[in-house]
Amino acid sequence: MPRWIISESKGAGLVYIIYSLIALAITAADFFVKQYILHNAAVGETFGHFTPLFDFTYVQNTGAAFSILSGKMWLLSLISAAFCIAVVVYVIKKRPTNRLLCLSLALVFAGALGNAIDRVCYGFVVDFIQTTFINFAVFNIADMAITIGAVLLIVYVLLFDRDGKEHE
Repeated sequence: MPRWIISESKGAGLVYIIYSLIALAITAADFFVKQYILHNAAVGETFGHFTPLFDFTYVQNTGAAFSILSGKMWLLSLISAAFCIAVVVYVIKKRPTNRLLCLSLALVFAGALGNAIDRVCYGFVVDFIQTTFINFAVFNIADMAITIGAVLLIVYVLLFDRDGKEHE
């Protein structure tokens, strides 16, 4: 793996600003696309066939992934908020320098925040990406960030954090 991805020698403050900006950009992209869909599509409407891989279909999800805990918005909102707070506290207390770890935390944070905003503001999560090549749940940008971040976090734990200590 390239050294710039896994380690950082100087400028930890700048690194945290960069990963904060990545999280902000993902959260903003998720928010603005969802706003567009909320104002321009009816629930269940499919529009925009972009590739042979996916369409946009507006779905309101009152649960978590695959509609788990459907209708438990208060619980899911609390879990999302607690997770976001935990990530911030972890970064402040542990000051991680491994860039793979920082990127994974930024992605998962952004995704959790994006879906939490929906739950608090609308009482549901706006999902809109529907795969056309397989039958899969409709999802959104925040879900992609959470998934990619979780995979990167697993890679980090398996390759760089075997004994519970951060390694460069």
